[in-house]
Amino acid sequence: MNELTKAQVAEYLTQHPDFLIEQPHLLAKLELQQKEQGATSLVHIQQRQLREHNTLLKNQIESMSKHATQNELVYRLFSQCHSQLWSNYDFNTLASNLTNIICTSPNISNCKLVKYTAQYESLIEHRLTHSTHYLGRINQQERELLFSDETQSAAIYLIGDSKKPVAILAFGSNDANHFEPAQDNLFVLDFVRALQLRLLELA
Repeated sequence: MNELTKAQVAEYLTQHPDFLIEQPHLLAKLELQQKEQGATSLVHIQQRQLREHNTLLKNQIESMSKHATQNELVYRLFSQCHSQLWSNYDFNTLASNLTNIICTSPNISNCKLVKYTAQYESLIEHRLTHSTHYLGRINQQERELLFSDETQSAAIYLIGDSKKPVAILAFGSNDANHFEPAQDNLFVLDFVRALQLRLLELA
């Protein structure tokens, strides 16, 4: 197929003046270089602003869609975890079943539900004194205490409180940016509250 010449394009646009109006997606992508008396035209500035605004809106929609999908996956995952609370009657079985469920998530490489012992005192002091949960990157000592060497970020939840801890629930990811402080964890916190009640019953 022969390439169109500039003259052919110009002739087509002349014969079809509504072409760009009927193709707004194409107009938004065009970089029009029009200058009058040494100054960039107002039309050019407006088009550039509209193009930037369209890009921003597109990115926002994609981000909202991504978060909605993630929230749905988290909701389904912890709905399964909720069902395990009342079908298991000892700590070890419950911990094992929760690990099997949560580690089905492609971004979670480790899951631990452990009873509190003195070895976790420094972890609570460092990460869980001012809040009952921590999301973010972990150091080597915490990695060795809870996870494997490949784990880079974690979500750590205290079951009970810092003065009377019952257990620790922790998820690890090999992605250093998967767990971060600003992350929404509403579904997880709801599960943690139910888990605490169940563990007190099993104690």
